[in-house]
Amino acid sequence: MSKLGRKISIGIISAVMAATATTAFAAQETPIVDENTPNAEYQQTLNYTKDKSEIIPYFTVTIPDTVTLTKDSTNLPYSLAFVDDTSFIPSGKKVSVKIDSAGYSGCLTKLAVWDSRNLQEAEYKIYNSDAAKNPTYYNIGDEVASWTGSNWGTINRKIKLADYRNVGAGKYTGVINYTVSLEDK
Repeated sequence: MSKLGRKISIGIISAVMAATATTAFAAQETPIVDENTPNAEYQQTLNYTKDKSEIIPYFTVTIPDTVTLTKDSTNLPYSLAFVDDTSFIPSGKKVSVKIDSAGYSGCLTKLAVWDSRNLQEAEYKIYNSDAAKNPTYYNIGDEVASWTGSNWGTINRKIKLADYRNVGAGKYTGVINYTVSLEDK
């Protein structure tokens, strides 16, 4: 076979292979379900692109990565900052921070930390202020901080062990998971 013949053959084979590959990946067949094949799977691909410039306002919420519980209450700050001086929270909206879940491995349903070596739990409380005569206590699902309009800055809450005197010696760990959202007031 001549060089030209080989090139044409390779070209035809390449074109056929490319067409076959394109056909194989171009579209899935819609699944057919009948008595002989009662189940089928189908995967749909979704795409969406949104430019950062389309999002107004642009702000950041800061929540401490780690908080150390002590004998006394500990400050628990939540901060909101705008990216520039012209940002604002839209009218009728607020930025909200809520406790989504809390606890320790295997138990994310209560405000508690766990000592895995001694198998003991210590509950804690999150509340608005040490100065309040009747403090507001926060639980899972509660909003602990929110901002509206051009309001920004830090909102401080307090956290402390519920019964420090009766907590046994040990190394306790746990987590608090939050949701941060822009929502209606």
